[in-house]
Amino acid sequence: MGKEIRWIWIISLIAALAAVGVQGYWLYNQLRYERFVYAGEIATKVKQASDEEFAIRKEEAQMTKANYVIERSSKYDSNKNLVNRIKSTFGLKLESKDTSNLVAFKLNLDPNLPEDSLYLGVDHAVVQHFNPFRSDRLDSILSARMPGLSYKIRPFAEEDTLHGRPVPVWRSLSDNPLSPSISVSYMFAPINREGVWVDIDLPLNPLLSRMGWQLFLSLFLILTLLACLGYQIRTIWEQMRLNELREGFVHTMIHELRRPVQTLKMFVSLLNDKEMRTDEATTKQVLQDSMFELDNLSAYLGKLRDMVCADEQATLLKRSSFNLRELVEKVIRLTNIPDGKQAVFSTAFPPDMPDITADPVHIANALSNLIENAIKYSGTEVDIQIVVLWNDDQVELTVSDNGIGISPEEQSKVFEKFYRSTHLPDKQIPGIGLGLSYVRQIVEAHQGSVSLQSEPGKGTRITVSLPTATDNVKSNSIQ
Repeated sequence: MGKEIRWIWIISLIAALAAVGVQGYWLYNQLRYERFVYAGEIATKVKQASDEEFAIRKEEAQMTKANYVIERSSKYDSNKNLVNRIKSTFGLKLESKDTSNLVAFKLNLDPNLPEDSLYLGVDHAVVQHFNPFRSDRLDSILSARMPGLSYKIRPFAEEDTLHGRPVPVWRSLSDNPLSPSISVSYMFAPINREGVWVDIDLPLNPLLSRMGWQLFLSLFLILTLLACLGYQIRTIWEQMRLNELREGFVHTMIHELRRPVQTLKMFVSLLNDKEMRTDEATTKQVLQDSMFELDNLSAYLGKLRDMVCADEQATLLKRSSFNLRELVEKVIRLTNIPDGKQAVFSTAFPPDMPDITADPVHIANALSNLIENAIKYSGTEVDIQIVVLWNDDQVELTVSDNGIGISPEEQSKVFEKFYRSTHLPDKQIPGIGLGLSYVRQIVEAHQGSVSLQSEPGKGTRITVSLPTATDNVKSNSIQ
């Protein structure tokens, strides 16, 4: 069973890690996609800023309504291939509004340049000639269009301006989606391959805000998966622990029942002997010892029955008014002191303490459990102190001993069902770990509380607090 559970844990953990990995990989690619979309939007803003910068320069150069007269002349060389045999020279004449001022200059153009790119390039070349590009003007426009973004403007490098090499609109400078940055090109003189790069650091917040619902859903699914896995492991662990407790309980119960059964079997064998029955004194002693063992067996089974009934919430509290001092003295008087031990009881009660309303049988059983534990987990000379304090709200019953004590790490566990300390000096001490658990359930059924103070080697003190007013009690059954 242990090996099967271990494999279940391993497979569940691998499946959970695989699911988290797949989810993380999906989020990573989704972040890259969002970065690509966001970078395109930023590149569009830079393009708009560059168009605005060019429009301002063109207006300042008074080229808004200029007319261009383009003349083409070609040379043909039959000894060369088709690509190199044609060399076109476009002569440009600038005609002003009154058509009296003509400016002529030449531009060497690529003959394969598309017509629309030709006109755009000529327009930029003319404006650049009369009103050259300044980066500070572009910087002010970018600051207004992209507030909060960090960027810098740098000229094209030599490898970016090689003739015939296409210049991308934008490119990524970093492949890390957690620190993305891009470069956007602005060719203010495309025919001459003159331009600048705008390097922009893309903030992560807009990307994460775009993926807000996706991140939330993914995080929710991952946490749900991990919580289910943790709950599964915890449940399996509790089942394993419960199974161990059951096995220990069965072995302990067999050990506990064996002694009175064997004793009773021996007594029956003695009574079956005719000669033994003729001895009245021996017969009387055997019968007394048999009744004593039967009482012990009945008390043990009764304690087990009460514990099971308390778990099933089937035992009702039969409340009545009684004197707590008389009940304590009665329990002390009926306490069985094992052979080889000497127990000394000291009690303290407040004067004129009124009767309390509770279930006297269960309170007596709880007190009996505390006294039995004090005797069981102490040396040969046991000193037990029982102190009762009373006020208008509650009554406190404290049982102290000079026993072996309880270690700090085990003090929170001793009230659990079937729990027994692993640091007992004598492993043969009988018990099944139900006594203190039963005490706590009985006290809590009365809407009370139980606390513990202990120090190894110096004894233990357990205090039971019960409400004195009957209207404070809200339940009539063991919870």
